Amino acid sequence: MNTTIYLVRNGATDFSRDHRIAGRRDISLNAQGRAQAEDVATRLAKIPVTEVLSSPLPRAVETAQAIAQPHGVDVARDPRLVDFHAGIWEGLTFAELSVREDYRSFIADPLASGSPAGARIADARDRMVASLEQSLEDNELGAHIVIVSHAGPLRVIVAHYLGMNAGHYHRLRVSTGSISVLRFSSSDGAPRLLALNCLGDVSTLTY
Repeated sequence: MNTTIYLVRNGATDFSRDHRIAGRRDISLNAQGRAQAEDVATRLAKIPVTEVLSSPLPRAVETAQAIAQPHGVDVARDPRLVDFHAGIWEGLTFAELSVREDYRSFIADPLASGSPAGARIADARDRMVASLEQSLEDNELGAHIVIVSHAGPLRVIVAHYLGMNAGHYHRLRVSTGSISVLRFSSSDGAPRLLALNCLGDVSTLTY
């Protein structure tokens, strides 16, 4: 029997529109993001979702609430799903970041270098894995669980379950409003990746 995890990136914000680092700022969805949240909710409506977990940041909670509503479940806010703590990088555009020596050092070796706030990729990986594996324990086999988080943490957790070096997480891409899908088997601890950065129907995914 399989348990399926749907990893959803929050909908768009003014920061994502302008290619700015949002980090842990309390930013809400913009009009595009609200439309994306409703679209994700429609795409997951056919799936018997048993639990919806969310980062506590507004852009994630708003996305999660749209997903949870058709299923009549409450959104559980888990601080372990929060975005990276980017410190003084927050608010900067990626173009502005690309010329900073501290950011270049981070991208060159994310496991060795942290953000200016001291956040490290390994820490993000560990908290995301702890949240996901607790959700597996809390739900019966065969459950369908939605986790709403942010681009960086979602890429880190997918890289982890694919057996990739965590420092290569930035090679993966997850768009706003996208769904990535992991399926865990009761007979095998390593999940299968059924979808990455999917913007279409995920209700018929199989092995």
